[in-house]
Amino acid sequence: MIYIKYFRKLMSWCPMKKSFGEERRGDGLRSLGLETESFRQGASTTGLLESRTLKMYVRHSRSEGIIKIIFPALIASFLLDIYSPADSFLNIFASLIPYLGLLVLILYHRTSVELTSEKISILRPLFRPLEIRREDIVQTSIIKNENRSLRWLIRLLYLAVVPLLAVEKVTRTLQNLDGPAPVPAKLSLLLLQLWGIAFLFVLYYNVELLTSYQQALKVVTGSKMVLTFYTKEPEELASTIKK
Repeated sequence: MIYIKYFRKLMSWCPMKKSFGEERRGDGLRSLGLETESFRQGASTTGLLESRTLKMYVRHSRSEGIIKIIFPALIASFLLDIYSPADSFLNIFASLIPYLGLLVLILYHRTSVELTSEKISILRPLFRPLEIRREDIVQTSIIKNENRSLRWLIRLLYLAVVPLLAVEKVTRTLQNLDGPAPVPAKLSLLLLQLWGIAFLFVLYYNVELLTSYQQALKVVTGSKMVLTFYTKEPEELASTIKK
């Protein structure tokens, strides 16, 4: 008992007692998932630097999707068709190239947006990201989605034009298939005749994707480039971009 009382007195004036207690307390807080003030500040700073990727459709005034995708596909198809024999299945492959271009065009418009503390990146499959520095943004505004306003007019127009055009193309193609041309040439002609219909459907599909959004966020940069972000919460996106 005497030794125990002596040990307690010794620990009561020990200068390391306070530091030992604080260290044990800190370990206990960390084990419970609690954070000190300095740790919280460090986490908040790191959070600002982390990127966020949001799925949304983006259109910009310098969009070159058709020029970059469809025109090269048509040129490649034309050149391959010229230098391929009429009875070769390369003719069929040449006719399929424009359809591959349509598939790439669909992927091109399925964009996502990556937000960081310094820039905004528009991610496009198979293409380089379009990057915009935050300091280059000069104006943001919430605008009405014109695609939604005109959706029924566009739908009626397609219902009136596309079926008639499809019937004409199919009738003309069936007439040409009665000739003595080789089978690859006939199939190639059929694919080429129907490509125009497929192109109209792809354009309609890209427009229809935007009709569910009532509003959009319009962003203007210092280089006069205009971007339109289609999202369910354009106000929230605008506040995030302005930060």
